[in-house]
Amino acid sequence: MFSSKLMMSPWPALWWDEIDSTSLEASRRAANGDLGPVWLAARSQNGGRGRLGRKWVSEPGNLYTTAIFPLDKLSPDVASLSLSCGLAVRDCVIELTQGQVIPGLKWPNDVRVDGRKLCGILLESGQSAHTGIWLSIGIGLNIAHAPDLGTYETCCLLDFSPAFRFSPEDVLTVLDNQLRHRLDNHLKNGLSSVIDDWTAATDQFGLRYKVVINGKDVVGEFAGLDASGQMCLKTETGDTFSVAAGEVVQVKESDANASGY
Repeated sequence: MFSSKLMMSPWPALWWDEIDSTSLEASRRAANGDLGPVWLAARSQNGGRGRLGRKWVSEPGNLYTTAIFPLDKLSPDVASLSLSCGLAVRDCVIELTQGQVIPGLKWPNDVRVDGRKLCGILLESGQSAHTGIWLSIGIGLNIAHAPDLGTYETCCLLDFSPAFRFSPEDVLTVLDNQLRHRLDNHLKNGLSSVIDDWTAATDQFGLRYKVVINGKDVVGEFAGLDASGQMCLKTETGDTFSVAAGEVVQVKESDANASGY
């Protein structure tokens, strides 16, 4: 998938006061053959992107960054790296706050505290005959501001203590170390080890979710991950479905009898 040598030394970081999007910058660099490894980081963005093409609100004070590095080959296993990325962000927050904030993980790549979104992660990969194969990992971590994401509750580190006013630069230094460690573990110990760690860190057990499978709404209780890292939902009839991708929406008790569920 990738060389373990890439994970041995800290990755350099390039900083902008403002940029359209660090993930777009990663794509531009990849098109020109610059595959890193490197962190592309900004203090603010005016065109940040989240999953499913959503705009990511990017006020100064938070960390907006994308790591890009070369891959040996593209494989279905690349998608499972999002699990290790979530664990790395969680490790980063625990280290920064000295264990005072312990996030939970929501499949496939959200980091939350008490059900409120603290960080979003966006993985993208590409291949070119001229530049090779690459992976980018976009990370938006709320340090000082909790953006308004409509139906999604959010939080920031500063919500939990005035002592948690970290600089984005300091956060990235810790994140770099934790991400390289988690990716190296993924490579050396395999996906099953990652799934064990992720399962111990998730906050989804006991919660019900709705997802579209084969064009139909399916509602079920979170039942962990399967061997490939896909989310499993168990319906009221006892059937279990694996979810490879898509929008996963929590069904609250007040919504249980709503139309379409």
